[in-house]
Amino acid sequence: MGTATASAGGSALTNQLFYNPPGPAEDAGPQEIIEGFISAGVGAAEDYTAAREFLTAELAASWVPNERVVIYGADPNVVPLPEPNAFQIQLEVVASVNAKGIRTESAPGTTETIQVRLVEQDGQWRISGIPNGVMISDVTFPLVFRAHNLYFYSSTYRYWVPDTRWFVQRSGMAASVVNAMLAGPAPYLEGAVTSAFPVETKLARDAVPVVSGVAAVDFSAEVLQDSTDLNRQQMKMQLEQNLRQLTNVNSVEMTVNQREVDLGPPSSELIAVEHDPRVGDTQVGVLGQDIVFFRDRQSQAIENLPDVSEYEPRDPAVSVGELDTIAFLSGDRSTLLVTGPDKDVAQVATGRGLTGPSIDPEGWIWSASSQGQGSKLIAVGPNLSASTQTGLTPSWLSDMSVRELRLSRDGARALLVVEQDGASRVLLAGVVRSSDGAPQTLTSPLELWTNEPVTTAVWVGETKVAALQRGQDDSLVPVILDPAEDNQELAGWDGSFSLSGGDGPDDLFLQTTEAVYKKLGNGWIREIDGIRDPAFPG
Repeated sequence: MGTATASAGGSALTNQLFYNPPGPAEDAGPQEIIEGFISAGVGAAEDYTAAREFLTAELAASWVPNERVVIYGADPNVVPLPEPNAFQIQLEVVASVNAKGIRTESAPGTTETIQVRLVEQDGQWRISGIPNGVMISDVTFPLVFRAHNLYFYSSTYRYWVPDTRWFVQRSGMAASVVNAMLAGPAPYLEGAVTSAFPVETKLARDAVPVVSGVAAVDFSAEVLQDSTDLNRQQMKMQLEQNLRQLTNVNSVEMTVNQREVDLGPPSSELIAVEHDPRVGDTQVGVLGQDIVFFRDRQSQAIENLPDVSEYEPRDPAVSVGELDTIAFLSGDRSTLLVTGPDKDVAQVATGRGLTGPSIDPEGWIWSASSQGQGSKLIAVGPNLSASTQTGLTPSWLSDMSVRELRLSRDGARALLVVEQDGASRVLLAGVVRSSDGAPQTLTSPLELWTNEPVTTAVWVGETKVAALQRGQDDSLVPVILDPAEDNQELAGWDGSFSLSGGDGPDDLFLQTTEAVYKKLGNGWIREIDGIRDPAFPG
């Protein structure tokens, strides 16, 4: 791998590692050149100078290292081909990161073959043909790359929506973050979030110097064309939200051609933007044939809630905040009903095999029903009328059966557990809304999980998801999924079959036929008996 040296000066990290892999050895053979090139994938310094030394001068000038990072598990296998000076690299692919810094997990056992061609120049072998990108082991990857959440506004400007990206850990992180933000959200969030910056906004120069904790972000004048005070204030807020996560940034100065931008008087339309909304400590559940609240190991009747026992309620959901809207399914999961304190019970939708409802922050109640080989999405508005939007159910759901549908606390993302061709998948899709907050459709999704079969999943934070996976012995094991971290498998519990998740992965509850258990470390403690289908608000 070469050497690693630590540096903190001007860095976003206090112990940043710079890897300096060696270049090609004198008179190295073709296989050694290929293996050296693979090892040099850890050396991002000076635009991967070390890796370029293994390439011909012509290829070194055109090769694009950050187009793709292949993260491999087992050591790569370099195999010669029958044709002269041709080889292939055989890889076990754990995941990959594209040019935007978006990481995609691979299914277990995924392999890939990369073709390589070499030539001999001045008595030395060099690579003359190989795809753009670098290869790096799954052990070394988190030492070289760092996850960072970009933030965009929700369509209502009420919430910050995270967009997890991976960046090389090196000086200049602030510029990398701003450039990625200006380039726009990940594909699965396009149309679901918004940016204060006009499309194609660029930095005046490709640098964001940080001096005494102040990040100076300098734009060209185009960014201010036709801008209002509100626009500029939203730009400044978005820059601060994106850069203050870096440990060396305390504040942000926005300039145009190195002159400070006049933000104008505070706009009356500028609203406080909520980051990582909280759901509180009260859950809703079913006790006997009643819907109740519970917290701190105590159940509590919901005051002035009408009798719902005739419906044999299942899978209740409650709105965030005032906890005044409660949605639930009938016992046979064919009817979606809505009620609340001092409200009548209203039947708002019917379907086959409805999923437990989820209530987004705009007051829309979501579920999915089976339809042919696929599923149909249901969204019921605050006026209790189901959406008639033609494209609400996206075409990519046509051959997927939705088992779970949960809206994020910012309302911009939908978490889905689906079955397709006998395999389960955990997906994240963006929620596209009209100007009044009404959902229009879901975007093409990002895959979070393609491993063991998953039965259910819930949000436990702005990016973290808890899922129940079925193990080889048919037991259900909870696992925490996060695009910014390795998956964390928790201890299982015999007879468990559902989850509820609150504010963070430690606020996680597991249901069995006898009781609800709460996470404690990597284990579980008994929380409350008799409650069925527990759920936090949302």
